[in-house]
Amino acid sequence: MLKISNLFMILFVFILSGCAMISKEEAKMREEAGQLTKIQFYVPSENENIISMIDIRESQPVGTIDTGEKPTNLVFDSTMRTAYVANQNSGTIGIINTQSLEQEKEIEVGPLPHGLALSNNNQTLYVATVGDQFVDVINTNNQEVVNKIDLGENARSIYPLLLENKLYITDHENDRVYVIDTDSQSVIHTIKTGQTPRVIRSNAEGTKIYVAASQSNQIEVYNTETYEQLSSIKVNGNATDLVITEDESTAVVTQLESNQVEIVNLQTDEVIETIPDLPGAKHVSFNRKETKAYVTLSDSNEVAVIDMETHAVVEKIKVGDSPHGIEIKALPGIGGSC
Repeated sequence: MLKISNLFMILFVFILSGCAMISKEEAKMREEAGQLTKIQFYVPSENENIISMIDIRESQPVGTIDTGEKPTNLVFDSTMRTAYVANQNSGTIGIINTQSLEQEKEIEVGPLPHGLALSNNNQTLYVATVGDQFVDVINTNNQEVVNKIDLGENARSIYPLLLENKLYITDHENDRVYVIDTDSQSVIHTIKTGQTPRVIRSNAEGTKIYVAASQSNQIEVYNTETYEQLSSIKVNGNATDLVITEDESTAVVTQLESNQVEIVNLQTDEVIETIPDLPGAKHVSFNRKETKAYVTLSDSNEVAVIDMETHAVVEKIKVGDSPHGIEIKALPGIGGSC
């Protein structure tokens, strides 16, 4: 009996080790990748159900995090210890521990969650759901949906932008931007836009919003107080996403269907450079010093790196298949040169 018991214990430990333990190399990689001081890009990849992590200093992937089905976009809280990812086909928001590199929980939301916006105090997460007319409101302390903001019949929200107590949400099917008062959690204004508005951004002061009106091939600029359209900037393809330099002199515009990126001079509202041959150029983010723009190529498994001085692609970084969003993980004051 003793020999059988010993054999059972050995088998039991072996089974546990096979299921739960990882190699020393893998453990070291995960420990390093999970350090808060590491400056990284997180890139959800739709076809592999993972988030790829790119080390910005080394300009290479350093690991992956498993998610729900078809992850699209994510946001970090201000501590960079937690990220929230929209798992579109799972109908959930995944809660990511950025130190253990694990999705610890999923919160059920409305159909096809896509864009996310997190309040400055990290306590409220707004979820744009493509499949219905509501914006889901999550209390991050309780980790549950506490309200659904009704945008109106047949509304289809896609990308949100939170500026103080106003939430702006694009509706790509009805060519609108809804303005929501976050105190009353109700729509207070609707802006009629060009065709198929996608990503919405703001200038550093929050006095203007920039809307990528995809099928109109333009970027539309609106005043955030009066909602008056200030200008319309023509581009040469289907505008998808954009980032704006802090001094508001330049915009980098991705064009998904046109497979290109364009650089726009915001002082003259003119395209000054077109960068072709970027298959499925979808989302874009600057590094901290705005010397490079990183673009997800959804029709490949790469992130293109554009030098902001030469306006040329200087490298492509391998990530998971069909990368979607891209967000930087960086604590304030750390890695400022990146």
